Amino acid sequence: MNREEHPATRPTRYHWAAGANPAHVAGAVAGWIATIGTGVSSLDPSIAGVLATLTLAWSGYWMLVMPNMPRFKRLTDARLLAQYENDYAYQKVELSERIHPDLRDKISDITRLRDRAREILTGKFGDHDLFARDNLEKLDTLAISYLQLLVALSEYDEYLSLVDPGNIENEMEQARARVDEVQDEVIKAARQRQVDLLSNRLERYHRAESRLELLQAQSRNVETTMKLLIDQAMTAADAQRVGRNIDEVLSNIRSSEILNEELAVYDDLERDLEDSRMRELE
Repeated sequence: MNREEHPATRPTRYHWAAGANPAHVAGAVAGWIATIGTGVSSLDPSIAGVLATLTLAWSGYWMLVMPNMPRFKRLTDARLLAQYENDYAYQKVELSERIHPDLRDKISDITRLRDRAREILTGKFGDHDLFARDNLEKLDTLAISYLQLLVALSEYDEYLSLVDPGNIENEMEQARARVDEVQDEVIKAARQRQVDLLSNRLERYHRAESRLELLQAQSRNVETTMKLLIDQAMTAADAQRVGRNIDEVLSNIRSSEILNEELAVYDDLERDLEDSRMRELE
């Protein structure tokens, strides 16, 4: 499925949202009921014509004006995001563009594993049992987590490729030398601040290196777990056992704080990426 096909990302989503909005539907239904009722009972057909015109104008406003209003678009996207937050097809569409081209073959790999696991689980346990439905939802959560890991890998890899730690160290040495050149405490403090900023950048770079290794290890764990789930699903006697296996790997991801605190550094990474790009242009 491409971006234009999914209900949450297709270009016509705002028109669908406007057309199905309860306010629009209620107003249109009431208008046409009044129009038909007036046309049947009234001796003056012009009244029915006026009501029909007003009803068409009401629908025209919702179908032509509302879909182009920025606030309506933001509200629609927020609602669709909440609705499809745990939908694998939607998340794959949304996250694929943020994954480095070199890693996109892994999207196909995890999708095949996810589809195969769902096929086996559904065939063996059905989707009516509470535990069976829960397992299918957990399976999608695991697959989405893998896509998020790929996004994180892409972000960190791009960051590390743009930042040269050797240049930072050289800048730090030069900045320290400039601190010792002056006696004025105010100027000295300002120059020391530059040293501190460079030191923080270098520390962030080394932190990103460690996180990249952790992300790579975690993504390999998810790949292995998905393969094991397929094997276990074929031999497991009950859906609860499969669910516990999925819970274990999800717990490992959360306990490593990959999808929470680690991904919270994206703002910092993006700022550093922008700084790096600016330095490349200078």
